[in-house]
Amino acid sequence: MRGKPAPNLKDEIQKLAHRMGYYWAENSDPSVPFNGFMYRVPVMIAVKAIKIRYSPGEDCIIEKKFPDDIAEIRTLPLPPWVIREFWVRTQNERAYRRFYILPHTTAEIEENTAENYRNSHYREAYWKKAPYSIDIPLHKDGEKRDEVK
Repeated sequence: MRGKPAPNLKDEIQKLAHRMGYYWAENSDPSVPFNGFMYRVPVMIAVKAIKIRYSPGEDCIIEKKFPDDIAEIRTLPLPPWVIREFWVRTQNERAYRRFYILPHTTAEIEENTAENYRNSHYREAYWKKAPYSIDIPLHKDGEKRDEVK
C-alpha cells in the first residue's frame, strides 16, 4: 500500500466545521438524509455533503445539477430557523463549495469572514464592485466569540 488512505467524508466535514469555529453533531438517524449539525452560540446549520468526480462548473445552478439532494434538504423535519447547507467536494479541487438552501432558491457562499471560509471560485474583483453586499455580524460588538479547541 502506498501513501496514507484517503480521508473519510464524515471526518473531513467534521474537521472543517471545527476549523470554522463550530461544534459538530453527527446525524444518527439514517432515515433523515443529512450528515450532521454544525452549531455555535448564534447559529445552527444542517449540513449535507457529497463528493463528486468532476466540478459542477463556475456558474452552476445547484438545484438543476442535484435536484434530489436539494429537495431532500428542503424537506428535512427541522424548525425554520435551522440553516440548511449543501456542500460539494470535487476530486481534484480538494475544497468544498458551500450552498445555502433556502425555501425557494439556493445561494453559493462566496466568502464568510466570521468563519474564515473562502470559496475557491470566489471572484474578488467582481464582488468588491457589487452594490448589494452587506456585512452581517454574528455577535455583539465587544462580545467574545466562543471557540472550539
